Amino acid sequence: MVPMKLFGSLYSPFVGRCWLAATAKGGGVDLEMFPGGIKSDAYRALNPMGRMPLLVDGEVVLPESAVICEYLDAVLPGPPLMPSDAGSRARVRLLCRIADLYLFPASIALLVAPKAAPAEVIAAPLRETQDALNHLEHFLGEGPFAFGENITLADCTLYGGLALALMVLGRHGVTGRLDGRPKLGRWWGSIREDATLGPAIAQIREAAISYEKQRNL
Repeated sequence: MVPMKLFGSLYSPFVGRCWLAATAKGGGVDLEMFPGGIKSDAYRALNPMGRMPLLVDGEVVLPESAVICEYLDAVLPGPPLMPSDAGSRARVRLLCRIADLYLFPASIALLVAPKAAPAEVIAAPLRETQDALNHLEHFLGEGPFAFGENITLADCTLYGGLALALMVLGRHGVTGRLDGRPKLGRWWGSIREDATLGPAIAQIREAAISYEKQRNL
């Protein structure tokens, strides 16, 4: 049986999201960079958007990290990454939605802004990143996981989003980045020590640190 392949690098929070989902399910996915890179003709033939990640499972070819994570949850053995009741599933999807629509776009805008960008250039994404963190704080669960008593797709999604947000806020001089956000602070501390996700998070952190050094971020 040919294993599923996840193409991309763990410095991308979107690739990391999928890798955490696969890890939470107990594995079954190989991670590698696409031969020739994501801008190659061969890659674009599979994913014309030319972005990572890309999952290939036989004839199933999927871009978009949220879609990939749902697919992995559906087809891989291991514990489910969505709760069983409708209300809890909606809460997990809401946390993922906040990250996708608010946290990631604002944080990426800060990431691409020069370190010495004028205050007026970064004022909006700074505010929007902080707002997104506040939204997550409001809807986050009370326990060690993002919502409920077990790992869900929200944990897989929020790790990369929060890691990126904390990095770019610090880069632009914001201190006390989790002050006043006790649930986020508790989750951020516990998820990195989780027995299941911790080793994969360590891989992601190592890849991110290496990328930041190379790019002088």
